[in-house]
Amino acid sequence: MSSPPDIEVLVVGAGPVGCWVAAELCAAGVRVMVVEARENRAAWSRGFVVHPRTLEIFDSRGAAAPMLAASRRVPTWHFAMGASRLDFAVLPTSFPYILLQPQAQTEEMLEQHLNRHGGEVLRGRRVVDVRQQDDRVVATVRHDGAEQTVAARFVVGCDGAHSAVREAAGIGFSGTPDTLVSPAALVELKDPPPPEQYMQGNEQGLLFVIPLPDGRFVVSTIDHAVMTDLSKPWTAETVRESLIRITGTDYGLGEVERISTIGNSASQADRYRDGRVLLAGDAAHVHFPMGGQGMNLGIQDAHNLAWRLIAAVRAERDGGVPDTVDELLDGYEAERRPAGERVLEDVHAQMGLVAATGADGAALRARFEALLAEHPEVNLQYARRLSGIAVRYPTAQDSNDAKDIVDAEDTRLGARVPDLLLERDATPPVRLYELLREIGPGRFVRLSVGGPAAGTGDTDDGAALIAATAVTGPAWALRDGWDIPGSVLIRPDGHVVEARTW
Repeated sequence: MSSPPDIEVLVVGAGPVGCWVAAELCAAGVRVMVVEARENRAAWSRGFVVHPRTLEIFDSRGAAAPMLAASRRVPTWHFAMGASRLDFAVLPTSFPYILLQPQAQTEEMLEQHLNRHGGEVLRGRRVVDVRQQDDRVVATVRHDGAEQTVAARFVVGCDGAHSAVREAAGIGFSGTPDTLVSPAALVELKDPPPPEQYMQGNEQGLLFVIPLPDGRFVVSTIDHAVMTDLSKPWTAETVRESLIRITGTDYGLGEVERISTIGNSASQADRYRDGRVLLAGDAAHVHFPMGGQGMNLGIQDAHNLAWRLIAAVRAERDGGVPDTVDELLDGYEAERRPAGERVLEDVHAQMGLVAATGADGAALRARFEALLAEHPEVNLQYARRLSGIAVRYPTAQDSNDAKDIVDAEDTRLGARVPDLLLERDATPPVRLYELLREIGPGRFVRLSVGGPAAGTGDTDDGAALIAATAVTGPAWALRDGWDIPGSVLIRPDGHVVEARTW
């Protein structure tokens, strides 16, 4: 067998998803190369929302603070651009809100996070071919007209909806075509609507306005009069006409710097893994940016994949058996593809609501908004789904193999661990996520509450031990059984795989 390649993981694409998976790998000592076809970081943002679960992930690695300092916090969010908002303030999290932040700014901050862990982005390098061998992947990378061959144990395609990695691996991208289009325009508004009217709708369509830190706005409409004309060119004048048609005013529309069109097509990779090639983010799934879930879904892909790649690389370094690596990496698709399917279903449902026309459509939206307003439990259910904190992966209890689990009905199993406030002997209370930062990527953690003496260290199975005497803090921290004395085994991505009570 040939010697192992110098590069252990090649990450293709340096958007938020690629930067996050690369940072996790670098922090764990994996040798990573990140290549990006763009010469410069993106200046235009398609997305503007960082959801609570994504903030939890960032916080557990010390990456949330710059975003929290620079962005606007919004405690409610919309479903299908309706007036009855989803109440994120009641979510069981330290981050009961969304952040409004241009995705280009998020990307910049995550690249800085990658740099702090010793990684860098090599720009102007386009992957044009990927070939798999028994123990490696060989990629052809084009840069300044010349081609370079890069060999790595694994390749992660984070290179967007038109992924060259996905195409080279022969992975299909199945879904539904565009049936409507919506403009997204970067504009100046001399007489902008008040914040409570940033989202509004009627029988003519819907308006969505996002204020930017520099005083400009992103304006988007779903205009029932023209939305199905897929060939319609959107100009400053047609944006003005759409605003007037829906709201009766153009809000003093001034300079229109940029207009892009967004269709409602939705596609998902037929598989997320092909041997040593894996997909994440838009390379694995794309949809209309309704609800701002796309980047967040991709970050959660990256967080799930990173710890598996860390373990797979370490196993191969140690001469581990291929079956072990296959089981680790197959688990990524088994968990994340269904998560992607659920988001695509949610987006399809929202698009069905916003695209319903005339009086019938208006009545349908009014009925759904009444449902959210009058039934807090329904509101909470949708808030949990859109925020990302409802994701729960199958565990032993779901496969009827609960021999290592004391309580097979424990709702914590498969769920992410919240940011508990822990008390340990002779030390001030500390947040769990702060401790997870110190432990870093790639480690399992056993959290023991109310049992053995408080402290830290390692357990016999190699997991990092966090032992505490009490769980205190806000009321949400005690929901779902987190106040029960016992222990949980937490995966490196923050999800619980074992729970015991004392």
